[in-house]
Amino acid sequence: MKKITISLFALTLALTMVLAGCSGGKNDSAPSGSSETGAAGKVVKLKFWGAVPEESGPKEAVDNWNKANPDIQVEYVRFVNDESGNTKLETALLAGDQVDLFINYRMDKLAKRIEAGMVEPLDGYIEQSGFDLADNFGENSITKFGDKTYYIPAIILNDFVSLNKTFLDEANLPIPQEWTWDEYMDYAAKLTQGDGADKRWGSYTDLLQPKIFEYLDKAVKTELGPDAFYKEDGSSNFDDPAFKRYFDIMYNLEKTLKAQPPIAEAKATKMEGIQLYLTNKVAMHWIGTASLRNIKNTTDYPHDFITAFAPPPKLTDNSKYLGGGTGYLDFTTINAKSQNKDAAWKFMQWYVTEGNEPLIAGGRVPAWKKADQDKVASLILGENPEKLFDVESFKQVVFADVEYVRDTKFDHLAEIQKIVEEEGERVLIGEKPTEDAVKSMKERADKLLLGSQ
Repeated sequence: MKKITISLFALTLALTMVLAGCSGGKNDSAPSGSSETGAAGKVVKLKFWGAVPEESGPKEAVDNWNKANPDIQVEYVRFVNDESGNTKLETALLAGDQVDLFINYRMDKLAKRIEAGMVEPLDGYIEQSGFDLADNFGENSITKFGDKTYYIPAIILNDFVSLNKTFLDEANLPIPQEWTWDEYMDYAAKLTQGDGADKRWGSYTDLLQPKIFEYLDKAVKTELGPDAFYKEDGSSNFDDPAFKRYFDIMYNLEKTLKAQPPIAEAKATKMEGIQLYLTNKVAMHWIGTASLRNIKNTTDYPHDFITAFAPPPKLTDNSKYLGGGTGYLDFTTINAKSQNKDAAWKFMQWYVTEGNEPLIAGGRVPAWKKADQDKVASLILGENPEKLFDVESFKQVVFADVEYVRDTKFDHLAEIQKIVEEEGERVLIGEKPTEDAVKSMKERADKLLLGSQ
C-alpha cells in the first residue's frame, strides 16, 4: 500500500481550528482495550453516521446486524453530504456527541479530520484481528497518512458513458471498450442529428447540469494521475498541456462539431442529462451507478432502447489511469473519542465486507474484492436487466481492473475549483481562447498557493 505523509493543512475557519486544538487525548494505533464488549449481559449501543438516506440501504444493513448481534446494537444517523451537513458532523464530533463510526465522502475532508485528531488509527485493530486489507480490498486500495491506516473504503465509485444502443447500431458504431477523447468526439459527431427542437445531441457530459471542474478533473487525471493540480514546488500545474487539451475538446464538442449543448443554453434551460438521454434527445451521456435507478424507472421515463456502457475516454493513447476521477469511496472510520472502539471495529469489519449489500441496489458497488459480481450486477440492474441494459458491457466497465487515482494534496482545492469553473465557462461561451484561460488559471492558482511563501 502506498504510504504518504499527510501535508499539513492550514485548517480554515474557527471551527476547524478549534477541532485541531481540542482533539486532545492519546491517538495511537493500538486497540483501546476498552471493556465495553466484554461485560456480561451488557448491550453496547453504537451510532453510525452516514449520508445515504436510510431507506436506500443503511437501515436494512443496520437491521441485519442488530438481528444477528444482540450484544452490539447500531443506530444509523444520517447527515447530508454538503457543507452544512459536514459541518453538522464535525460539530457533533467536537461537542462530544455520540459518533462511534462515520463515513467520509471526500478525501480532503477525511484528511482534515485526521489532522484534527478526530479519526482513530486502525492498524492495531487490523493486526489483532488478522483482517487482511490486501486480500479483501487490493494492494492499492488505501492511502496511508503518517504511515498509519485510518479508513477502509466501502465502495468503488464508477463513472462511465452510457450509450443508446439503437443509435449506435444505426450509425454502425461498436460499443467502445477502450477509447480516447478524439474517438469520443468522432462518436459524438456521428450520433448528432437534426436541428432546433428536433435536434438529437451526440454527447452530454454530465449527470444533471454542467459541472466544468468535475469533468476536467476526471479527464486530466487519466493522463496525469494523482494530485494533477499541483507541482512538487507547491505551485499549480495548469501549464501542463493536459488542461488546455481538455478545454479544446469541450470547445470542439460545443462550438465546432455542435454535438453537445452549449453551456449557456444548458444552464439557462436547466438541462438535465438523464432526462435528455431517456427521451432520445442525447445519444451518449455520462453517468454513475447511482443514476441507473432512473433508467430502471420506466414509469417516469418510458423507453424501449437498450443502454450500453463504455469506460471514460483517455486523454491520450498513453494515458495510464483509466479510472480517471473515479475510485474508492465511502471512507469508513472510527471516531478517535468513541467509548466503544472495540465494538465499532467489529461492526466496521462486517459493514465494509458483506454488510453493505443492501446499498448495492442503489448503485453503490462494493470495494470488497470477494463480492459476487453477478449478484452485484443483478442487484444494480434489477430483474430482467437484458430488457434495458447491455449487461456484458456494464460488467466490463463496473468491474474493470484499473488503477484508480488517489489524491494526497488538497491545498486551496475549493478556491481552485472556483477558478476552473470561472475560466472554463469563459472558454465555452467564447469569451476567452483556451490558452488565455489556462494562463489565467495558472496565475490565479499560483497566487493562492504561493502567496504565503
